[in-house]
Amino acid sequence: MNSIKFSSILLLLLAGIALIGAVKVPITLPESVLPNNLKAVNGGSHCAACTLSLTLVQQYSFIHEKSIQETLDEICTFFPSKAGSVCTFLVDLFGSQIIYYFDKYNHADDVCHALNICTSPECRLFPNNSPNYFNEEHVHQEYDPIDPKVQENPWQWIQELINIWTSEHLPIDDLDKDKFSPMDTFRGSNWRGKDCDDTDANIRPGTLENLSEPNIDWNCNGIFGVNQQQQSYEDLLCGNSGAIGTIVSGDSAGAHFSLPPQWFNASEINSTTYAGIVDILEDEVDWPMRSAYTGYVPSTAQYSVQSVYLQMRERNLCNHRDYQNLGVNGANSGGTASKVMFSLNRNQTHDKPALFFLELIGNDVCSGHHTLDTQTTTEEFEKNILTILQYLDTQLPMGSHVVFVGLAQGGILWDSLWNRTHPIGTTYENVYNFLNCLQVSPCWGWMNPNETIRDATSQRAVDLSAVYDVIIKNYNFTHFDMQYYDFPFAAINQEWLAQGGQTWELIEPVDGFHPNQITNYLMGKYFFDQLSQDHPDWLGDINPNNNIIQSLFGNQGGY
Repeated sequence: MNSIKFSSILLLLLAGIALIGAVKVPITLPESVLPNNLKAVNGGSHCAACTLSLTLVQQYSFIHEKSIQETLDEICTFFPSKAGSVCTFLVDLFGSQIIYYFDKYNHADDVCHALNICTSPECRLFPNNSPNYFNEEHVHQEYDPIDPKVQENPWQWIQELINIWTSEHLPIDDLDKDKFSPMDTFRGSNWRGKDCDDTDANIRPGTLENLSEPNIDWNCNGIFGVNQQQQSYEDLLCGNSGAIGTIVSGDSAGAHFSLPPQWFNASEINSTTYAGIVDILEDEVDWPMRSAYTGYVPSTAQYSVQSVYLQMRERNLCNHRDYQNLGVNGANSGGTASKVMFSLNRNQTHDKPALFFLELIGNDVCSGHHTLDTQTTTEEFEKNILTILQYLDTQLPMGSHVVFVGLAQGGILWDSLWNRTHPIGTTYENVYNFLNCLQVSPCWGWMNPNETIRDATSQRAVDLSAVYDVIIKNYNFTHFDMQYYDFPFAAINQEWLAQGGQTWELIEPVDGFHPNQITNYLMGKYFFDQLSQDHPDWLGDINPNNNIIQSLFGNQGGY
């Protein structure tokens, strides 16, 4: 789903849990890198980030009985070096004006309005607090995004992150340009199997073994060398095993977008809260290594991971590291067809087949705009999906399979969350309405108090999902067959409720929009179980050599 909005807001928020762009100073992120609905409408993302940031400052100040000045200085020490330098820079530059307005007004809403960062009196995160910033001298003025006041170096690393997010969605550390990387973040092994030799493009996850040189681990699955009879272990243990890779292309739900809730809860902020923020930003605030499709990290007491890839690997250890997550925050069918697909690396001649999931569950019906006219039509959707499939037919090896995942039914978000309390301390209804007012909501159509609008959005989602069945019935492709499944939230929710759970426990708490870690775990199991019933041949046989592989190669080089 469309979390590029939240990612951009988060970068603004990072700069100032302390001061986000205070005093008419937007962060120097060019407006051209932001989606249209992030550009300033009633203050837009700048207003959202200012209000969220200063709400946390205000709450932290109250909880710990500290002044605003002390709070600003203390919170800056909680960030790691790069982020901390930005925070300190802003405090030094603008802290006095933030403190002045907090002394004059009662709430962060008022401070951000008084600073002219928020420019519409109707847009308030805490609407029950009466506005206190009105006076004869105050006139709301819109930001001038082409006249940024801050050009100093502390912003450079944030700018570089944004540039990467808007590039080709490929690893930045990739010497041999094979689209695989030895590092983990920046579209590295958190997203794709780790490259075990970044100097040779012929050595990469998912490729076939070169039997003439068996001592090289060509496909990076940790299996290489020869036995006493000089027979290749890769050929002996994997050659006829039906090894197959797992690939997903989709949106932020496929990439598993997730904001840590402790970042937005003043009572939980301490010296460790933001310790990993740089790594999280380097992964675009996504967690593909825990996702339903390509997750691989071990489960812990805090989270459970059970992805399609992990189950494919358990079935056949020759599948080790053969995964690609092409999920992109904000991707819809048009963007996937025109750009995202080209980040795939699968060679029809030299690589193994792939189980490919096409997961586009929301952005074709979702945006922050206050209209349904921006939704993708069924004609446009069919054209986009056919473009994707035609490209895949030139890339996927023979014997591959494509699984279509239908669009979500997002009306359940409002029904489950609207009157619950968000980590920031107000209701989800207020958060949704605030983001809608600024036109930076991930989905105005579903995160909306108007039931008619929610129902219309859901109907378009149904109509677009039906396109997949039309394609399956009317088109054939040379290198893969196809299967459609509804987005399984309803089925998972029904099972969850039967076990005594509640629907809200399956939704990301910060954005109130994405499937959370529990749901990702259950989705991975759901899809694998469905395929086991409908197409067991797609999964390959259980490899009888798994025990031998484990005894010879241990964890196969890990990840």
